[in-house]
Amino acid sequence: MSRPTPRARAAAFALGATLLAGLTGCEWPDVSMSPGLGAAAAETTEAAEPTDETAEETAAEEAAAEETATTHEVAVPTPVRPAGDLDAGSLTRALPAGDRTVVVDYWTTDQATTWTAAQDKTIQIAAHVEGGDDETEVLVTRFAATTDDGTARVLAAEDRGEFALMPPFSYTTALTLTEATPAATSLTVTVQFDLLVETEPGAQRYFRQTVLDTLELPLLQEDPS
Repeated sequence: MSRPTPRARAAAFALGATLLAGLTGCEWPDVSMSPGLGAAAAETTEAAEPTDETAEETAAEEAAAEETATTHEVAVPTPVRPAGDLDAGSLTRALPAGDRTVVVDYWTTDQATTWTAAQDKTIQIAAHVEGGDDETEVLVTRFAATTDDGTARVLAAEDRGEFALMPPFSYTTALTLTEATPAATSLTVTVQFDLLVETEPGAQRYFRQTVLDTLELPLLQEDPS
């Protein structure tokens, strides 16, 4: 066998170097994870971060709302007070009694719009008769006043006797209404006049008539604090 010439050896050496350089510069592909799976995992991680932040913000808002509800009392609206019969200070009622009329005047020097259950309340009353025969005798034999606050009924005043009521006479009295039930929102005052009316002038024979009237007195609710 003949030995290779120097030119052949040089060519073989160059070819080997070229192949070695090509093999050395190549890289094997990364097959540890599919490119599609990696992208999906990245997107899932990025989407989870804002969800966690939103949950933290929601929890903080709920905690703040709970603290506000605990530290601040809920305002309770004040009940509206209805109008009362003595809000203007006085009142006149004309009550029928057969062919006559019993006219009753009520008045107070108190401020009726500020009355509460705990206060004493003073009411003046004056009654007289109009109509009929002026010569016929009319007598008041009993006057009574009761109060009802929805829980308790009390006889506030009673006057028994025989008092002339025909003109120019009148029956006048004063009521002092004492403390009512603390939770009461109104007071109903009922007045009663029992009359003896002569059957005819000078007969000295009488028939009885009873005249009733009521007053509605709203009460303010006191602040429990």
